[in-house]
Amino acid sequence: MSNRKRQKTTRISQESQILTATKFEALPNELILMCFNYIDFYQLYETFFCLNPRFNKLILYDAKIHVDFGAIPSGKFLTFCFNLNQLTNTNKNYPLSIRADDEYQFNIFFEDDLFKDKFSKLKSLIINNIKIATLSNIIFDEKIKLNETLERLSLMEDISGEDYEIQELCNNLISSKMKSLKYLNLNFEIYECECEHDVYEPKAYVDLNFEELSIRENSLNNLKTIIIGYIPKNDRDFATTRISFYSLAEKLLPCLPKLKNLIINSVYLDLYDYQYYKRKTSSIEEKKFVISSNLKLIKIWIIMNKYKKDDNKKLQKMLRNYFLNNNSTTIKIFTINNKNVLRKKF
Repeated sequence: MSNRKRQKTTRISQESQILTATKFEALPNELILMCFNYIDFYQLYETFFCLNPRFNKLILYDAKIHVDFGAIPSGKFLTFCFNLNQLTNTNKNYPLSIRADDEYQFNIFFEDDLFKDKFSKLKSLIINNIKIATLSNIIFDEKIKLNETLERLSLMEDISGEDYEIQELCNNLISSKMKSLKYLNLNFEIYECECEHDVYEPKAYVDLNFEELSIRENSLNNLKTIIIGYIPKNDRDFATTRISFYSLAEKLLPCLPKLKNLIINSVYLDLYDYQYYKRKTSSIEEKKFVISSNLKLIKIWIIMNKYKKDDNKKLQKMLRNYFLNNNSTTIKIFTINNKNVLRKKF
C-alpha cells in the first residue's frame, strides 16, 4: 500500500471514529445509560471513564454496575478491585451484580475488608467453579449477611461438594433465611474424590431431595423463579442435577408460596416413588397438593427410561395432573420435554 493510500485510510478511520463518538455523545442520557447496561463494568470503566465529565457523572451516579470478574485480566484484577472500591466510596452506586468464575476471585473480593460495608447493596451473584463449603460460608456469614440482601443467585457450572453439603445449602436457600431472594438457579456437578487407597466412583446425578423442608413450617421465602439444572439446548444434553417427583411435589413446591416460574432438568421416578405409587396411584393423582397460585410458566424435562416406556407416560401424566388439577387457570406455558402440555392429553 502506498503512503498516500495509507494516509487516506488512516484519515478515514479517524474521521469515522470521531463521527461515531460524536453521534454517541449526541444521544440523550437515557439512551446512553441503556447502552451502558449492556457493558460489563470493567469494560465500561476502561472505555468511557475519564473521557469527559458527562460520562464520568453518568457512570458514577446513574449506571448500573455489573462486574464480571472473568472479564478482568489477571494482572489488573487487584488494581481494578481497588479502583472499584474508590468509585463506590464516592457515589451512591454499588456493585449490584457480580459474576465470579473461580474460587480465587471469589475469595479475594468477599474476604477483603474493603468491600464488607458494600455487600448490603449486592443484589445479584453468579457463581462458577467453587466449592459448596466456601459459598455457604460467605452467603450465611453473620457480618456480610448476603442472605438478607441477595435477590438473584445463580450457581452455574462446576459447583461441587459432598452430598450432605449440597442438601444443606439447598435447604437453607429455600428457607426463610433468604430474606430477599426472588430468583434461584441450582446446578451442581458430580463430586469426584480420588483417595490414596481407593477411587470413589461418582454417581451419575446429583439428586436434590429437600428432606429438611418436610419437617419445617411452611417457608416464608419470596422466590418467584427457581431453575433446577441447566436449560438444555437439545434433547441430547445431559443433566447432572435432578429431583424426584415425590421430592418436588411433597417437599419443595409447598414451600414456595410465591413461585411464578418453574424450570427443571430433570424430574424422575425413584425407587420410593415406584413403591409408593403402586400402592396409592389413584389417590395420588386425585390429591390436591398445596402449590403456589401464582404459577405462570412451567418447563420440565423428564429422564426417559427406554426400558420402561409405561413409566415415562405415568410420570408425564402425574406431572400434568399435579399442576393442572391444582392451578389450571393461571398457567400460561407448560411444557414437558419441549411439548406443550396444555394442548396434549396423556
